[in-house]
Amino acid sequence: MNFSPKALFFDWDHTLWDHDLNAKEVLLDLAAEYGLSIEPLSYWASFEKINNGLWDQYAAGEISQAELRETRFVRFFQELGVKGPAEEFGDKYLERAPRKTNLMPGAFEVIQDLAAHFPLYILTNGFDDIQYVKIEGAGMRSFFQEIITSQQVGTKKPNPLFYEYALERAGIQPGEALMIGDHVEADVRGALNAGIPAIHYNPFSAETDLPHEIKHLDELRSLLENR
Repeated sequence: MNFSPKALFFDWDHTLWDHDLNAKEVLLDLAAEYGLSIEPLSYWASFEKINNGLWDQYAAGEISQAELRETRFVRFFQELGVKGPAEEFGDKYLERAPRKTNLMPGAFEVIQDLAAHFPLYILTNGFDDIQYVKIEGAGMRSFFQEIITSQQVGTKKPNPLFYEYALERAGIQPGEALMIGDHVEADVRGALNAGIPAIHYNPFSAETDLPHEIKHLDELRSLLENR
């Protein structure tokens, strides 16, 4: 199936910005600085489990931004069984990670191409103070009409109100947009529930029942009729 949208909505983390690679690099640098004796794979697995769990709670409205930030590295240090300045460690992570510029394969070239044909928007549950730094640092701010964050909207994906706000900002109807993102619930089902066609970006071939998926961002070009 090909799509003929009037505007494209993109998630940012894990869809365009390589969150995992950027986070790994910062965490390993900090581990060396703080003299943490860790095994890299288990170190990353612990962080990923804790971080993903907290973000799921945040998306569900169960915890606040402050609670996410305050507890993430306390739990991380507890999981590792090490003592250390978790708050200071977390502050340094928040300072450095957004300045990393690793993107998902093909992201810059695809977005640069699509921006010449469509209005593009970022739709993110990330925080204003972090997401703007990431997007500016990646050299991609000029490609997007607007960066729409959960803080700006007052609610988070997959809440239909988030998508209604984005449609209003873009000045289009639900069927005239196309959402592209990696998160099954927040990005894809959230958009579909708001009447917006959606494509699941699934680079690791996770098993899903979603109707439209791509493994590489380059595939978007052939799916857009009016490009």
